[in-house]
Amino acid sequence: MWSFGGLFIKFVDLSPLAITGLRSLGAALVLWIYLKTPRWQWKPYFIIGVISYVGMMIMYVISIRMTSAANAIFLQFTAPIYVIILGYFLLNEKINKLDVLVMCIIFSGMILFFIDELTLGGFWGNILALGAGVALAIITVLFRKEKKHAVDLVFFGNFFTALICSISILNSIAIDSKFESSLMIFVGLFQLGIPYVLYTRALRSVVALDAILLCMIEPILNPFWVYIFLNEPVGRWSIIGGLLVLFGTFCKAFLSQRRNQ
Repeated sequence: MWSFGGLFIKFVDLSPLAITGLRSLGAALVLWIYLKTPRWQWKPYFIIGVISYVGMMIMYVISIRMTSAANAIFLQFTAPIYVIILGYFLLNEKINKLDVLVMCIIFSGMILFFIDELTLGGFWGNILALGAGVALAIITVLFRKEKKHAVDLVFFGNFFTALICSISILNSIAIDSKFESSLMIFVGLFQLGIPYVLYTRALRSVVALDAILLCMIEPILNPFWVYIFLNEPVGRWSIIGGLLVLFGTFCKAFLSQRRNQ
């Protein structure tokens, strides 16, 4: 479900902020029904997590409009680099030689994306995708800080994203884009809200390594759907870079699981 994001973002003719707000509106509705009574927490980590979530949502959608879907999703998956660094400072987790190796692998793959995207728009799209990756890393670390309220954090992240983008949402409806606006709300329900509910419930019985590896289906299928339905090509260097990023992510997940065992 997560993997269809790039396809629908590129399919509709709405502004990036309108798309972001409408998706988050749909996701917030699902999470509100699931939680019944979402609870706001006046904790620094919770507030920072909500702000990071809003930033991630906005940067991700804009980056997909400016660069390829493959680049946007793979660069967002550079998050393990920042998770290692943030985990060291916020969670007092040690960095070992294997973590450094993983960071080098992912960083090498990250560089290759910029070889294919030499246009100004592609370059800044990649930069925004990297920003989304940093925000995703912050959220991942703070999820571990706020385990009991992780889903509440996601709800308020989507709620405030929709609120910030409300003017763009109203403009999209005003210019007679009701069908596309309704479609993006449905995408928020199907592609954001329901997957988060399924994911949080799955984590109760699925080990962490399996959860991460299964989620790696998303960056593989995301550019695949865009290529199949919209014929957007993926550059050779981006494919190699994407494989390196996925390999580094796999190594990080696998080694972390082995270390925990």
